[in-house]
Amino acid sequence: MKQPLPAREGFGCWTREKLRNRDTDQFGHVNNAAIASFMEAGRMELFAGLNMQGGNILVVRMLSEFHRELFYPGMVDVGTAVRAIGNSSFSVVQGLYDGTDCFATGEATCVFFDSRAGKPARIPEDVREQLDRYREHSSHNPEQRVRR
Repeated sequence: MKQPLPAREGFGCWTREKLRNRDTDQFGHVNNAAIASFMEAGRMELFAGLNMQGGNILVVRMLSEFHRELFYPGMVDVGTAVRAIGNSSFSVVQGLYDGTDCFATGEATCVFFDSRAGKPARIPEDVREQLDRYREHSSHNPEQRVRR
């Protein structure tokens, strides 16, 4: 069964990317590698606001789903939200929009990494609180704040 595409209102962190001619393939479609770069830009927008306390974030799993073709020229709005926060990892979900239409979605599992120790570490409480501000908005929690 096909899942419904996410609504723009479900995402609390946004960035806008411009399509470039080099993003296209021989058929004139925006290439899947460019879509992955747009998703990365969305995650970086979210991470830029975090006080990492000397840690880093590693993406250990990514999933992309393409719902329709996208063509040059244009702009892409990338919405990012935090779906779950664990001990040392958290997951983000993303929606890519051409205007009001979602053309791709993605998920990523991210791990908080202590560079000095060379291993994953517990997400510090204040980073956890910062991530929690970008929780995925759902109909189960209508009071959730959406930031733009």
